[in-house]
Amino acid sequence: MHILVGTYTEGTTAEGVYLYSFQPKTADAKLLDVAPAGNPSFVIASGDRAFAVNEYNDGRQGVSSFALGRNSIKLLNSAPIPSDQVPGEDPCNILFTGKALVTSNYTGGSVTAFPIAGDGSIGRMSQAYIPEKGAEPANMHCAVTSPDGKYVFVTNLGMDCIHRFTRRDGNQPLGEAAIVWQNQDRVKYGPRHLVFSADGRFAYLICELGDKLVVFSYQDGDLTPIQTLTAYDGQGHGSADIHLSPDGRFLYTSHRLQEDGIAIFSVDKACGRVEKTAYRKTGQHPRNFAISPDGRYLLCACRDDNRIEIYSINKDAGTLTPTGKAILVGAPVCVQFVK
Repeated sequence: MHILVGTYTEGTTAEGVYLYSFQPKTADAKLLDVAPAGNPSFVIASGDRAFAVNEYNDGRQGVSSFALGRNSIKLLNSAPIPSDQVPGEDPCNILFTGKALVTSNYTGGSVTAFPIAGDGSIGRMSQAYIPEKGAEPANMHCAVTSPDGKYVFVTNLGMDCIHRFTRRDGNQPLGEAAIVWQNQDRVKYGPRHLVFSADGRFAYLICELGDKLVVFSYQDGDLTPIQTLTAYDGQGHGSADIHLSPDGRFLYTSHRLQEDGIAIFSVDKACGRVEKTAYRKTGQHPRNFAISPDGRYLLCACRDDNRIEIYSINKDAGTLTPTGKAILVGAPVCVQFVK
């Protein structure tokens, strides 16, 4: 297996995007290469290409493309989010739609798209979406494609809602826009990351500010809430990431700022509802985490400890056990298995 790691490079020891090999028999990781890049905080891979945001808010914000070799990663090119055209500060998430990249821009409160050429290089911004101003500023946090491939959903932490776009082919993937879910609670939730079940029937949303987990049923573009619960009781108001186990039996959420750790839920695959079963404390400031494709390991990026902790997963109970091994790297923010 191979692993990509995105980092914060500004004021840290990190240099860019890191490529590691990972041995599932021993849980050992080995550094293979690093591609210099500025604040590549969120990174994804597709075939022999990788893409990352450059998370800045001073005019340097943008996206970068990389060539992935068996044991190497090299920068192909970068493209700016043009500040004279769109408020695109602090891009924090990236989605590859086949012919375009979609970035969710946190401080700018916009969604932007960039065309991808046949050689994997990124062209100039081809599309931008800026929501109408509301009582609260927009803070876009992640974009995901629905399992049926018809829609792109974008979480908006600031406006407490989820946007839905009709998905289009080509270099302008964002079609008709609508707000498909709006928090009606008096307490602000702050939607952050969204994940769909493998069968496409359910979606799970982790909310940063309210530490809430919302379960939806999904059908042809509609998200219908069926369960809302407190994901953890640490009062950190910094819930971060969410993932399902490959077999869909367990759900995991990460939480920061107080009582840092990962909450574990069992999933009723018939109705989609979840039940909290355990909580595993982690290192400082757990951000993104990844589950190995074989379901044996969970790797958690603990930004403020400059390490990625490696846990083994009990396939029967879903619980996490420290392996005692870690990947030491400056300010890790994102970890992804390369498929």
